[in-house]
Amino acid sequence: MTPETGPDDTFDALPPELAGIRGTVVVAPNGTVNTGTVHGDQRYAMTDSPAPAGTGVPLARQGPVRAKDLQAARLRFVRPAGYAAGLDALGSGVLFVTGAPGTGRQTLALNLLAHGCADAALVQIDGAVNLAHWRPRARGVRGYLVMNLTDPLSLRPWDISRLEAHLEKAGARLVVVLRETTELARVLEDRLDVTVLRHRPPDPVKVFSLHYADLCPDAGERARRRARVGPRALAALLPSGLPPGRAVRVAEALALTGPEDRMTAAALTARLAAVEAARLVAEAEGDPTLLAHLLSTCVHQGLGRDTVLGRAAELLSVIRVHHDPGCPPQATADDGDTGRPARALRRSADAWASGNEPTRTSAAQDVLADIGAGCTAGEDGDGGGTVAFLWPAVSEAVWDEVCRERAEWLPFLHAWLGRAQDEEQTECAGRAVAALAARTAGRSLGLLADLVRTGPETAAEVVGLALNASSRLSPAAARAHALLDEWSGAPEPALRSAVVAACRPDTEGLPAEAAMRLLRTVVAALGDDDEAAATALRVSGTLVHRFTTGAMGTREAVVRALAAWSETEDVAGLLATLTFPALVAEDHGWFGERLSAGQETGPHIVALVCAALDEAAAYGAMRDALLTWCAGAVGSPEREHQLDELFTRLVGSRRPGCLRLLLSIERAPDTTPGKALAERSLTEWRGGSGPAADDRPA
Repeated sequence: MTPETGPDDTFDALPPELAGIRGTVVVAPNGTVNTGTVHGDQRYAMTDSPAPAGTGVPLARQGPVRAKDLQAARLRFVRPAGYAAGLDALGSGVLFVTGAPGTGRQTLALNLLAHGCADAALVQIDGAVNLAHWRPRARGVRGYLVMNLTDPLSLRPWDISRLEAHLEKAGARLVVVLRETTELARVLEDRLDVTVLRHRPPDPVKVFSLHYADLCPDAGERARRRARVGPRALAALLPSGLPPGRAVRVAEALALTGPEDRMTAAALTARLAAVEAARLVAEAEGDPTLLAHLLSTCVHQGLGRDTVLGRAAELLSVIRVHHDPGCPPQATADDGDTGRPARALRRSADAWASGNEPTRTSAAQDVLADIGAGCTAGEDGDGGGTVAFLWPAVSEAVWDEVCRERAEWLPFLHAWLGRAQDEEQTECAGRAVAALAARTAGRSLGLLADLVRTGPETAAEVVGLALNASSRLSPAAARAHALLDEWSGAPEPALRSAVVAACRPDTEGLPAEAAMRLLRTVVAALGDDDEAAATALRVSGTLVHRFTTGAMGTREAVVRALAAWSETEDVAGLLATLTFPALVAEDHGWFGERLSAGQETGPHIVALVCAALDEAAAYGAMRDALLTWCAGAVGSPEREHQLDELFTRLVGSRRPGCLRLLLSIERAPDTTPGKALAERSLTEWRGGSGPAADDRPA
């Protein structure tokens, strides 16, 4: 658009009450009017002419739409749903269009205005114009376009009537394009009695196909390239709701490569994601709000809208603190200088303590559209569904770009990630920290110690999950394992808690042997304070979780390690005896199978049962687990044989806890599970004869 204003345009824009007294009106665009004493019929009025710079009055400009811009908008245009309805509504002279930025709103408006005319003269008007005072030119202009009108709700029905009358007289039409916000279309329709076209982007597959055919005219070559990429990959790159500009990018990326370098699905996806991520990161550098929403979507992609927007608001407060003049600039994750990142993290922690949290607004939905993300409809059809990038691969590409070009963002990013609010957010944050570590070859892990020390309790959980994931990512694995070894015996409880979190089971996480070794070191470093008790409980819970969710090898590794712990006289021995009954209660059938002849784990199981029965604090839980085992074996000869094997070994151990168990069952009512088995075992203990082996209660 080029500025084009003249005296006639200015007089055309005068309010109606001044139209008949042009001779007494002073027009001085960019000049000064002496506002001293005036006499008689003289009047002074402000118009929409450009205001002097620095006055605070917005400039309202208008100018012709360039022919090449109009041609580009009309070329390969795919009509979206509602195009015909928009043409019908435009017959009244004025049409309002609402839609998200980047979805082809302006292209739609230009095509509506130029419809049916090969060489249409169109004029674009600045969104700061006051349409209540604006008038079309008398010259031959077919249509006018206003993008993002500043204050559409300031218009009144009579303003629209005047506009329609003047447009009809001038033989022109006016399209006003607005950002889509909650209820805006309904309010405009009710208040102004106008038609509002709610724009939705056209079918991205049609946009892609049209541009792809023009860019690659050879039908055979087009088919070969599409076949190499595959229909599934193309469908993922052209989801419903994709803005037309991005669909054009897919066509260009597929069509503009050389014949000898036909794109694969992975290469095409990676190229598009990398270009999109570079653009987004560059734009976000000067826009904290955009940056916060971009990073929150990268971390929480697939979670609910409220989670993504809420975490973005929290990140925005951290960004503002980080960029405060008192905050050290250029704090990075370089291992050679951990002081500055530590100070940045502490300032972020102070900000959270003071409750410095911005308020979310409805404009957040516009920001999601700006970063190429969409929100599924909620259960009630609203925007309360899940948020994800239209191209999911953009998330990983953003981490590549951040670590390569914006390492100074890492301190405040980690400070925010450590403040996850629930288990779902914690898992997402842990994966994000691990992704950053992999891309920095483990250097960003240097930020984690201060994050755990200065952050909330959730920071240890996030860091633990991140170290678990990083331990299997080759660029960061060595550094992650070194930190786990160092922190497992650290004096700070928070660091040890992070190690416990890292030892939780994961499909491809720390091997069971490595996890048990780290947990043993953590337990050995416990003191006798309240924090030590809390850590011991977390270790016990981790052991149970590892056993219940683990495969056979993992379970055997846990049992072997606990048997070794139980032989000591320290906290580890006590923790082993307290934890083992919970494992038996979870799956006594598995323990019975391990007691079969030749199983390596059998002796470890017997040793742990004896140790738990000898420990006063664990005796009750172990007895209850064994009674439950006995009750579950009734009617199953195989399981009864396994119990016979266990009790025979218990008798052979001659441990006081075992005798206490047998005596308590013998004195219990006849309906107690395992009573006959206990009586036989006591008889064997005493060296006498007992009931026949097959004489068992039904």
